[in-house]
Amino acid sequence: MTEGDTQVRPPAEVGVGAEPTGAHPQISITSRLAAMIALGLGPTGYIRSAALPLVTAVLTLAIFIVDTVTPYEIPAATFYVVVVLLSLRFCREQGVITVSAICVVLTIVSYVLTPGGNFETGIISTGISLLALAATTYLAVKIESARITAQQAQAHLAHVARITTLGEIAASIAHEVNQPLAAIVTHANACTRWIHAQPSDLEKAAASIESIVDDANRASEIIHRIRAFVTRAEPKRDWIDINGVIDEVLALMQTQFRENQIDLRTNLANSLPKIFGDRIQLQQVVLNLLVNGIDAINAAPNDDREISVGSSKSAAHSVTITIADSGVGIDPASVNSLFDAFHSTKSEGMGIGLSICRSIIEAHGGQIWAAPNKPRGAIFCFTLPADGERML
Repeated sequence: MTEGDTQVRPPAEVGVGAEPTGAHPQISITSRLAAMIALGLGPTGYIRSAALPLVTAVLTLAIFIVDTVTPYEIPAATFYVVVVLLSLRFCREQGVITVSAICVVLTIVSYVLTPGGNFETGIISTGISLLALAATTYLAVKIESARITAQQAQAHLAHVARITTLGEIAASIAHEVNQPLAAIVTHANACTRWIHAQPSDLEKAAASIESIVDDANRASEIIHRIRAFVTRAEPKRDWIDINGVIDEVLALMQTQFRENQIDLRTNLANSLPKIFGDRIQLQQVVLNLLVNGIDAINAAPNDDREISVGSSKSAAHSVTITIADSGVGIDPASVNSLFDAFHSTKSEGMGIGLSICRSIIEAHGGQIWAAPNKPRGAIFCFTLPADGERML
């Protein structure tokens, strides 16, 4: 990266349409839809979450009509297993059972309304269809239960990663909280002097009190932000400004950058589309990548100490975030396993930071990858789908 260049772009070999280094292949729009629906998102925000239920309902009706008008010998009701499997994408356990019960009722009604065919064969075909539905429903419920358990375990692991990361930047957080507290003391002493002056200057005393209130609110916001970050809670998705997420993390990291004598460069694009996601989880991704960048710079022998953070709008209505450092770079031998769980390039690392980052980004329908930076260091990029209603 040349001096003064603040914009970080993904290398050509990891650009849109290519397979990124150290990550899974590109995620198609269909995969993104499936991922978002599998997470149980409702129709708020993304109209695509209502598309699959509609398709499932149409398919159910089509199977019912075909099963009714065809003879008993054609077991069209067996295709209801597809309906049950599709319902697993947008329903919880109780919803899957409900869909299965509806399919059972429709199978029996179709059997009653079927105009002709071998009666005994019809009984056998209907029985097979009902058994297939029951088996599929049982397996679907088990899969949903296992998915929920895996999500809970991942949430707990992510919480541990957040606590660990905050421990690494504890000095920075303490400094950010101490600044408004020190300002409060200064303004309070000034207010006391203005009140006891002869004559009292109430106007300046009132101004000092207003400054005290502002600093107290600032300290409260910092503490609230940290408490929200470390709280173990269910993900809360909403439309968020990704630049705002980055700014909040950078505010917590300012002291860390100063103490490590790192030059921070930012190039955040204006008028980026909103991202539908969880603010705390995305903050964790940015924070983990910045902490890794600082560690990589501290381990490098060169004097070039710089981290660049950039955001831009990319193709297919997505937003790309890049975090580049001038550290030790990426070991070619470990690039393919960089995002694997419990794989760490640091002697004291837990090996879950980048794995959690990948899980969060992929759960948001995006992708994350890493590549060598030029002339030295590493660059981490991740994309997130934006304005999801236009992706259909």
